Amino acid sequence: MRIKILANRYAQAVFDLALEMKVLEAVEKDMRLIGKVLEENRPLRKVLANPVIDWYKKDKVLIALFRGKVNVLTEKFFRLITRKGREEYLQFICVAFDEIYKEYKNIMPITLTTAYKAEKKEKDAILEKVADVTKKILEADEKVDESLIGGFKLEFEDYQYDDSIKVQLKRLGNEFSDNLYVSKI
Repeated sequence: MRIKILANRYAQAVFDLALEMKVLEAVEKDMRLIGKVLEENRPLRKVLANPVIDWYKKDKVLIALFRGKVNVLTEKFFRLITRKGREEYLQFICVAFDEIYKEYKNIMPITLTTAYKAEKKEKDAILEKVADVTKKILEADEKVDESLIGGFKLEFEDYQYDDSIKVQLKRLGNEFSDNLYVSKI
């Protein structure tokens, strides 16, 4: 079974259960925490992916790490995935859960890249226009890339809008590289 399909199924199941039990916000925070811990902790990922280690030992590791920090539903979810032998996919499940949660809450992640740290007024104006067009709540990630020279670049979903000076200069250079001069001799 492909990892993304598997992760989406488990994430959707825990999402639906959290929504039904009215603990969605708590479980969402748990999944963010777990995803971050797994992303930053390679030895933990190796332990979870190790087929030699029994499921109940992996379950004990997860419970010991997160006891008191996560919701009861999340702890039960640990037990389920370890018993089913799916603990190595926990990081992917957390990512899938985040995508499902953002879609449910109508949140769209967006990356705004500028040549320098954008002023709040400029940033808000750009994001407001995107929010008006998309009709979504934006979760902006701001990056600085001095190679853009000026302007900005927006990335969201499968779209990219590049209004940087770097790209404009490149387009202008391509126009000038075409020899439009025709001799009339």
